[in-house]
Amino acid sequence: MRIRSTAAVTAIAGVALVAAAAPALAMGSGNPYEDMQVGVTYTVYEPTYTAGLKQKHVGPNMWHEEGVDQNMLALFGKNHGRNLNITEGNPMTSDIGQGELVRTFKIQGRTANVYAYCDPASTAKCTLADIGRLGGHIDVTLPAASPSLRETRVWVETIQPKPISGQQLIKVAKGLKPVM
Repeated sequence: MRIRSTAAVTAIAGVALVAAAAPALAMGSGNPYEDMQVGVTYTVYEPTYTAGLKQKHVGPNMWHEEGVDQNMLALFGKNHGRNLNITEGNPMTSDIGQGELVRTFKIQGRTANVYAYCDPASTAKCTLADIGRLGGHIDVTLPAASPSLRETRVWVETIQPKPISGQQLIKVAKGLKPVM
């Protein structure tokens, strides 16, 4: 009888340990997008295309307002080379560069605005092609992936010295998928 009691206590303790550890395991899943989703109430989106750029960082943005979910910041590329930044949040707690609207398109039924960082003193018309020379960003609010999560504002940005092309920027934005 004593052996059964010890085995039962050990089994119950093991179940309790696993149940208590489940949230901690989610934070260490090995996928930083999944880990970020555990701590926020907006839907986290993960890129399926990054223009061939390697991931440098994925995690909370260093600017954070008290009382709101942390924004997610994903950085790809090299410090002084080709680059891509993805910022997600609801609400956003940082800001993004100003640009001239050069195109709109739809992602998951939502309107995405494409901005190029053109020279404001120039009289030349700013185009999608300018993003590959000067940089630019896409701004879109994507839908919630489930009723328990909120929609997400997403900025996909590339900047100098070597921005990716406007077409690549659009492909990155179209390839964003919700983490589930």
